[in-house]
Amino acid sequence: MGYNVADIIDKAIDISIRRRKIHENIGQEKCDILSIKIMSNVLIKEMDRTIEYYEALLKEINEKEFEEIDFSIYDKMSFLINNFNKRIAVVEITNVREYLNFSLGLEQSVYSLLMDIQGRFVKNTNDIYTKTYRILSDIIDNKAKHIAMLEKALE
Repeated sequence: MGYNVADIIDKAIDISIRRRKIHENIGQEKCDILSIKIMSNVLIKEMDRTIEYYEALLKEINEKEFEEIDFSIYDKMSFLINNFNKRIAVVEITNVREYLNFSLGLEQSVYSLLMDIQGRFVKNTNDIYTKTYRILSDIIDNKAKHIAMLEKALE
């Protein structure tokens, strides 16, 4: 059995879980500043919603047939995701604005990773009409909404 978009979503869930732990670490373990703790709780809830979104997509995907992703393409995608996970690190946060900027940068990095993954999936013009491409586009659109929310909070 080959790889499909469900495998990518599984990896996206893992990334979200890691990011949730970072928010927990920043706001609940390493900081005594109330405003940062509150923002941390907000961002943790946002991560929970993201994980629920991915899990709902997985449920939908598991009920349908999806195109297989070529092993060499999946291997490259997996390599990108693993490298991304290695770069995620907890930083020292001293105020809410700094925390929001950190979170925005993290969201933008995930957005870029997803765009890169989607781009690698496309080998010919027909690939943009596949179910996999549509699901990846939905995930990217969802990530763009998170970025817009953080940008608005920084205004």
